[in-house]
Formats: sequence, structure tokens, C-alpha cells
Amino acid sequence: MSLFNTLFLLPRNLRHSSSFKVWAKGVCIWLLGTQLFACQQTSIAFTPVQPPTLANYDTTSNLPRVAPISLNQATAFIEPDIDEASLPYQIHLLAKAPNVPLTPRLSLSAVSPNLPFENPDILQAAFQEKARSLAITSQDTCLETLRIRVTLHSITLSITCPAPLNQLFNTLVQFWRQDAFKPQTDASVDIDNIRRQLQLNKHLNSFSGAEIDRVWREKLLGPKHPYNSTLDNTKLYDELSHPLLQQVQQQAFMQAKWHLFLPHNGVNQGQFDPNLSLKNWPSIETHSKKLTDVQKFPLPTQLHTLYIIDAPGSVQTQVRIGFAFDESAIAKIERPIACNSLAALLGRSFSGRLYYDLREIRGLTYGVNASCFDTPQSTNIKFYGSTAIEHTGAFVVGILDHLKLLQSHAISDGELNALKTYLIGEKRLEQDTPGLRESQYLQTTLGKGSLDNSALVRRIQTLTSLQLKQFANLGFAGQPLIVLRGDKDKITADLKAKLPHWQLEEVNP
Repeated sequence: MSLFNTLFLLPRNLRHSSSFKVWAKGVCIWLLGTQLFACQQTSIAFTPVQPPTLANYDTTSNLPRVAPISLNQATAFIEPDIDEASLPYQIHLLAKAPNVPLTPRLSLSAVSPNLPFENPDILQAAFQEKARSLAITSQDTCLETLRIRVTLHSITLSITCPAPLNQLFNTLVQFWRQDAFKPQTDASVDIDNIRRQLQLNKHLNSFSGAEIDRVWREKLLGPKHPYNSTLDNTKLYDELSHPLLQQVQQQAFMQAKWHLFLPHNGVNQGQFDPNLSLKNWPSIETHSKKLTDVQKFPLPTQLHTLYIIDAPGSVQTQVRIGFAFDESAIAKIERPIACNSLAALLGRSFSGRLYYDLREIRGLTYGVNASCFDTPQSTNIKFYGSTAIEHTGAFVVGILDHLKLLQSHAISDGELNALKTYLIGEKRLEQDTPGLRESQYLQTTLGKGSLDNSALVRRIQTLTSLQLKQFANLGFAGQPLIVLRGDKDKITADLKAKLPHWQLEEVNP
């Protein structure tokens, strides 16, 4: 019988006496203190390492057989039968298909094929503030459908609305006019609000742990690489003014090659007048900075160094592991298929090897994924996820073991067929999603010799397990870059025990 039950069996008059209450209160405090002290002294039991486990794809099924998933071989966009020599942009018409949307959609894309745009994060915040200002001051309900997609090499403004196409075009073009961000205009932007938003994003990234991706990118490519030097300009965040914002916008305008995506009947049936659009096309200032030629930046040599961002008190550890592909190792035409297939095989969410083993079998994480970044100046692959403190070493070693296994053992036919189905299905979804369809088309213009969807699917269909093994040996050559964010004091001993040949180095983001 517990002490508390014994106390309540005492006579009622004794339990309600003042002296008994004081004594009982002291006993309760003493018991609570001993429990808390015991919790503080409890040591963390770290998870042991075990060999990788793979799913079995050689199973029989009573389900009916279906034909392999295929891709619509029709071209997504066609070129109009007009003279585009006098136009500052290239027109692409959506190919007529049974699922052509009824509501007209127009997208204006600025593309920089070789060099990344400078300060695209600032431009994104400025365009969002401009859209908010226009929505407040304008009666144009089409602004509710405005979408802004910004990457290092492309800036796309899209609008979907049952309005004349030239009117939609003028709505998008006004974001690129010289007076778009000037004060004392009908839809002037609040420069203070843009600065606050940029600063808030910086602090949110630090609080949420997203800073680990910036550290990972800097360690992978080097701090002077354009993909690092053109982002997170905190000095410009503080000093941003209307003139400086205009310089960023005009520099991007001068740097860009322009693409206009229209509905399938946008030109041939006279719904869009290119000559009328020229009257509203922005002009540029002549003092914009001249761009230099594309430079080659050697990748930093990765040693046996594990970088840790110390986050005292954190209850989990964020993990980033990956490689930058050596351009001389894999042919340019093969890099996208190599990077995407390896990322999908290991980290395609619920059906990837890492998810099956590290979550379903071992319970080390809620989720582990992989991403391929195939850009003009870098092709790299990143494996990422979060794990509890006690699983940190086992989680990291588990990922590394799967990388080694893929380099040494060819995959089964069943797993290869599942991978092909996933990759082709992904391209099928791109065909049915307007934004992804445009992004995939623009990817072929970025100077990497990228295959279009049809050619890429044909390449996927011919992929063999031996080729995947070769891709793994070429792509995962050298040492991986590992960056962790967690409580350094709690995870260091476990990491040293499970990764004895790795040197631990703390980094301050």
C-alpha cells in the first residue's frame, strides 16, 4: 500500500488537524523533490547501430495487372506562327488538350540561364509587398489569383482570371516598371515593411532551425560561390531603400531573358495583341551594373569533418548529409537523371529506402527525405531529417550505411520498377500542374542541355540497376558533407563513439 493511501486511512479528525497538515505537506514536498532529482540524474540511453534493412519487392499479388504508367507524348507548349523578332519576350502557347483550363492563365517569366539573380529573396519580398499594395488600392479582382515563384535563376509572375489577356499582361508588367517601388505613387510599397519582413524571416529561420540549410550550402559550395553570395545579404536588409530596391529590380530586368506563357488560343484567335503589349513594356536604365562572365568555383574538399550547430536544450537533432556532383565524373546530359533517381531511390518519402528502414523498421525518425538540386552552376543531392537526441548517432550512421550499400549492391528488378513508376508518375503530375509544367519547360532553357519531359521519360525507361550502381559510385565519391543542429553537450559522446574516424567541429551560423 502506498504512503498516500495509508495517510488517507487515518481518522478524519487527525487528518484535518493543523499539525498533521503541516507534516503531510512536508512529506509531499520531500517526495516530489526526490522524484525530480531522480529525473535529472537519468542518463540518456543511446540507440545502437544495426545493418541496413531493405523492403522485399519480390511478392506475389492477387491484384489485377495494369499497364505501366506512361506519359503524354504531346508537347506541352507550342510556338505561335508570328514574327517574334521585334518582341522582347518569347511566346509559348499551351498545347490544346482535353484538359485545357477554361479560365485564361498568363505567366511572365524572367530567366537568367547562366548567372543567378542577385538578391532574389529581396525581390520576392518586394513583389509580395507590391501585390499587397495593389490589392488594397486597386479594384482589380484578378490580383487575388496572382502567384509569385522565385528561384535563383527564374522569377515567374502568374495570374489566372477571366479577363482580356492584354489586361492580365499589363497587371504583371507593372511589377517590373521603374516606378514600381517609388514612394508617392498610387500603389507605393512600404519599404519599412519589406525590411521588417526580411529581418523577421532571418530570425524565424534561426528559431526554426532553417539556418542549417544555409550552413550546409556554404560548406558544400564555398562561401564565395554565387549561390551563397547572392542570398541573405543582411547588410542590404538593414540599408534597403526605395532607390536600392529599384536597382535590384532593374538589374534583374536587364539580366533576364523573357518568356510569356499564354493559353492555346491566346494569339491565333486575336485574344492577345503583341503590338499592344509593347506600349506597356518597361524600359531600363543604362547605368545598371554590367554582368561578368560565368566563373568556375572549385568545390571545397570534404574531409572527415562533422559540423555541429549547437542548440542547447534542443530535444531533437536536425541532420543534413549530401554531395556535390563532380562535373567531370558524370556527363552533363546524365546528371539530372543520376541525381533525381538516386534521390528518389533513397529518399522518396514513404517509399524510399531510408524511410522504410530508419522509420518503419527502427523508429529513428518521423521522416527522412532526399532532394536533388540540378542547377546551372551546381548539381547536388541532400538527405535530410530530424531525430531524437538518443537516436542521433544511429540515424547518421544509418544514412551513411545506405549510401555505401547502394554503391556496392545492385537493386532488385522489383525495386527498379517501383522507382521508374515513381519517376514517370512525377513527370505525369508536372504535365497536369500549370506551374510545374512551366517550370519544367524553363528548366530546358537554363543552359544545362536538360532533356525535355518526353526524352527524360524515355531515359528513365531504359535505366538499369547496373547504371544506378554506377551513378552511386560516381555521385557519392569522396566524403559526404554532414551538418547537424542539436544539443552539442548531449550528442557529442554518442557521435564520437559511432563515428570514431570523424572530427567534430562546431560552427556558428
